[in-house]
Amino acid sequence: MKRWMIWIALGALVVLTVWKLASNKRIVQERVYRHDKSAPVHVGVDTVRQALLGEGTRYSGTVEATHDGRVMAEVPGRVVALEVKEGEWVERGAVIARLDGELLRLQLEAAQVQVGGLEKDHARYTILAKADAVQAVQLEKTDVALEAARIQRDNLSEQLRRTTIVAPFSGQVVQLLVEVGTVLAPSMPVAQLTDHRAMDLVLLVPASDRGRFRIGDALTVTAGGTRSLVGKVSSVGDRGDGAHNFAVRIALASSVNDAIRPGMSASVQAPRKGEVPGAVIPANALIGSTLQPEVYVVQDGIAKRRTIVTTATSGGLVAVAEGLKPGDIVVTSGFISLADGMPVRYR
Repeated sequence: MKRWMIWIALGALVVLTVWKLASNKRIVQERVYRHDKSAPVHVGVDTVRQALLGEGTRYSGTVEATHDGRVMAEVPGRVVALEVKEGEWVERGAVIARLDGELLRLQLEAAQVQVGGLEKDHARYTILAKADAVQAVQLEKTDVALEAARIQRDNLSEQLRRTTIVAPFSGQVVQLLVEVGTVLAPSMPVAQLTDHRAMDLVLLVPASDRGRFRIGDALTVTAGGTRSLVGKVSSVGDRGDGAHNFAVRIALASSVNDAIRPGMSASVQAPRKGEVPGAVIPANALIGSTLQPEVYVVQDGIAKRRTIVTTATSGGLVAVAEGLKPGDIVVTSGFISLADGMPVRYR
């Protein structure tokens, strides 16, 4: 009897254990994350650009802001207020400094009084001239005096307006060149203003190499040591300097503002004769092996895996000979949950 009860108890224990294990398995499976293949994957992307990435001749130059200049005083006067600080960003038309305009203000008031008096005289002489009570020459003299007074008034008004010195373009106040109390003459500098949102690499190349650069060419620029980016030739000088060098300006992409600043040195590769710029992508867009490199290309919101042929690599950029064209969008991050044919989302 006891043996029979033991077997029943063991059987019940086995059943209970199996049921508990099955229950735990179901709970674990419910808690396991399963990616929804219909939900878009968030990825980082970049656009395939056209540039030269080879062993062309390298030239060094200096990065300059496209808009950079000094804010000048236009009228004489003493500085009574500075409305900005060094390092501050200002918009076009923002007040930089104010000059003492009290004397001009008094002169303007006197000119306005004079104009008012002459206008009354002109009105009175007009009535009298119609009645032949005064000679016509007297009315003409009043006309001339009134016109001269108006010109003087407008001139004083313009000078008074220019005692408020404003920013001619939007930019950062790099340096204040005056302080409160400074007496300025016309054309004296007040502040140095730089707009680093648009920058150029300026090269000085010998006459023999001027033909290597053509307006619109996209070239690989190396700045900040090893950082590479794409620049586009915006102008090629037509006149050389005293050393027979010609200025070449290469516009840099606006997205590099945080890494590149005016005054930094940078270099660029110019193509050899017969070299043609090709498709270039960031190295972090590559997946697969070095023997068979691949990328994800985004088309209509879908990531499509594509095999490519690469050639040169330099400064984090890879030249692509086959498989991509300028303007294609490639994935550069977010590969963990990504597979061929999956929808993606990017900014």
